[in-house]
Amino acid sequence: FFFAMVFRLDTTMWCTLLLFLIPICSSRWTSGNIDSRNQEAVVTSYDFGIWSFTLEDKAYRVKDAVVASPLNKFKEMTDGDHKVFEHGSLGNSIAASVLKVQQPGNTNVELHVNHQLGIAVSVNDKAPENAEVGATFTFPGAKGIYGIPERAVDLALKSGHKYRLWNLDVFRYQLEDTKGIYGTIPYLMAHSGSKTVGMLWNNAGDTTVGIDYNDAGIQATWTSLSGSIEIFFFPGPTPMDVLRQMAYLTGKQYFPPLFSMGYHQCRWNYRSEEDTLSVDEGFDTHDIPYDVIWLDIEHTDGKRYFTWDSHNFPNPELMQEKIAAKGRKMVTITDPHIKRAAGYHIFDEATANGYFVKNPQGTADYEGHCWPGTSSWLDFTNPTVRDWYATMFKYDKYKGSTPILYTWIDMNEPSVFNSHEVTMDINAQHHGGVAHKDVHNQYGFYQTMATYAGQMLRSQGPPHDTTTRPFLLSRSFFTGTQRYGAIWTGDNEAKWSHLEKATPMLLTMSLSALSFVGADVGGFFDNPPEELLVRWYQAAAYTPFFRGHAHLETKRREPWLFGEENTRLIRNAIRSRYRVLPYIYTTFYKSSQEGLSVISPLFFHWPADEKLFTLQDQFMLGNAVLVRPIASPRSDNHGNIEVYLPGEPGEKWYDFNDGTPYAAPQSHVIVCDDNKIPVFQRPGTIVPLRERARRSTTAMRNDPFTLQIALDSKGQAAGSLYLDDTHSHKFQNGAFVHRAFHFAGGRLTASEYTVTTQYTTPAAPVTEQFSTNTWFERIRIYGLTSKPNEIYLEHGDDNSFNYGGLQGVDAQSIKERKQLTFEFIDGVLTIRKPVAYLMMDWVITIA
Repeated sequence: FFFAMVFRLDTTMWCTLLLFLIPICSSRWTSGNIDSRNQEAVVTSYDFGIWSFTLEDKAYRVKDAVVASPLNKFKEMTDGDHKVFEHGSLGNSIAASVLKVQQPGNTNVELHVNHQLGIAVSVNDKAPENAEVGATFTFPGAKGIYGIPERAVDLALKSGHKYRLWNLDVFRYQLEDTKGIYGTIPYLMAHSGSKTVGMLWNNAGDTTVGIDYNDAGIQATWTSLSGSIEIFFFPGPTPMDVLRQMAYLTGKQYFPPLFSMGYHQCRWNYRSEEDTLSVDEGFDTHDIPYDVIWLDIEHTDGKRYFTWDSHNFPNPELMQEKIAAKGRKMVTITDPHIKRAAGYHIFDEATANGYFVKNPQGTADYEGHCWPGTSSWLDFTNPTVRDWYATMFKYDKYKGSTPILYTWIDMNEPSVFNSHEVTMDINAQHHGGVAHKDVHNQYGFYQTMATYAGQMLRSQGPPHDTTTRPFLLSRSFFTGTQRYGAIWTGDNEAKWSHLEKATPMLLTMSLSALSFVGADVGGFFDNPPEELLVRWYQAAAYTPFFRGHAHLETKRREPWLFGEENTRLIRNAIRSRYRVLPYIYTTFYKSSQEGLSVISPLFFHWPADEKLFTLQDQFMLGNAVLVRPIASPRSDNHGNIEVYLPGEPGEKWYDFNDGTPYAAPQSHVIVCDDNKIPVFQRPGTIVPLRERARRSTTAMRNDPFTLQIALDSKGQAAGSLYLDDTHSHKFQNGAFVHRAFHFAGGRLTASEYTVTTQYTTPAAPVTEQFSTNTWFERIRIYGLTSKPNEIYLEHGDDNSFNYGGLQGVDAQSIKERKQLTFEFIDGVLTIRKPVAYLMMDWVITIA
């Protein structure tokens, strides 16, 4: 079954879709005796103008990736021979009619999709040989097409390339290889400058996407070797809209706990409790902040997950207590393969209950080889298995675990060492008799779902008074994984080219609605040159997930092992992460509520600037910070790094750390010493910071904030700061503070954040409160042209200003107008200790 879809990116408001072998009746068309597969063609409407086309038959359909509910009502009208269905908040309509053709036994269905933003679709061919299902989509006028992670290729997909979507454990994956690696999201975004549209091919089987740039635009040909046709269309019209529509359909990024946004220290493997605690102590000795230490597979009893090596880790609870005493956390690994060993409680229970994937005949457990030797794989596609697996995280089941222990999932493509392509037999049998080939790309997704549930389950009830937010890291992923955890780019190498390719890899996942992403700092394989390691830390400090990791056979790589100067540089890089954490935490919160990405390509923010369509060596962190990693040695770049700063003529960007102005829109060569990479603040933004050096996020929790303001050409700026208890789900019940800041006319105002969009998650009834005495110790403003005469802070009366129920604060004295001290040096205004409280409304006037 093959059809071609044309998404128009101009202002034309029509769309045609021709489908073979499907007759029509109302909004659901049943084939009767025309097709032996007894198909039904179904058009379904969702909010925000999203719609789907599905061929319903006995073929396997993906479950659990889509979470949005179809609209309950749509308007049906008759227009000549057409049935017309109006639906969606953006005014879509679909008209369908039966067209007779010469070929006996075939019927065409023509769908005309009218949309005020303009989309068009048509069909003209048949499925390639050996493909179970296929389709070709053409995007007229498109100048760039993006998506379909994961692989180490450029951000913009290339013409003439065929990209495979099949999750695999690829040893030392190659750059520019179009084969898939660990994860898959079968999603594309096409962009023209004036219009952006997207599509999701909801199929978890072995899939290939061919990309072709031609005179008609950009063509994408999809073929899947199993499964069914279910396609979702996102009308845009901007990149941000398409992303938010994807997040609405498949779930928004979950809101992780603050500690998980700090720095993580890992290697394969820390050998013992003594080794682990010595690494923890080393961070304190060298005054380097970090939040989480990780243990790889060697910490277990013979690769039996949920166990400990009793010789090297005899007192895991005491070890964790020592880590927890410093406000830090620990992560252990739990892979999906289970050692076939009687007496191992996971194996025994799974065997007794029939919880393993079965062999192709369905007569016995599927067996293969992985780290423990002969293993079987839990069937996470089975809801009963997922529920059972979740109970394994309870403290009485996972002996030696404590509330500070979190989870790392590896090898979940799944990796099978002695099988074709190092993965599971495609004919292995899952729950309900489903062949592995139909669910392969979802296998890791289902393990993340079960692990998330396990962390939620273990933290319910005494002695814990609230459910803590989970944290897990997975190597494999599928559509919807963003609802459960973080992803890293797998086993990269200690090469400059891998540092360079990390940015487009992370951006591709981010524009596919998967935001909590990162790459192993320094490269997993081999030993990085010191300069490369430093530059990798400096770049990764601004990515959503920030972890150092290394292979078993590499040299030890703790940050203080590379000489005093490199230790200083790495310390500064990690501290730069902690400095900007209030902004990152706020950005993650907005991602969880509004469907935004944490990092994004620059064309998301300046969609009409064609210079940005293929730009992949820079990225935006949130909407305010531009980062340009340095991914080449000084011997090549001589410390001169080119950066393109977009925007309107007359606008100025500012060096994030010293306020040096740079004109937009143009390229600049930035001179960078070993301690600097180019980072800029966007004009018109306000970024919250915490600038006191601490050793973990826990140690920062009562620190005051800094507001860093970059004025636009009108002398204005805006931003916000979100804060809660940093770890629980109480924010869902209103236990948070979210403050908005605006600068205009020489006045900086603080008030409650009330901005919402059509995509914002509706607020739940407020049943809990959050309060804090945290205050602002510094206001820094870039872009003022002259030194002020005076600056003062004032509050109004109790009826017009919110005092937030602050404890120990004299409201009467605060209401008095207060002169503030400041300095103005090289165009940067710094207001010191204004003692303006986060939970209060206030105004700072610059006169």
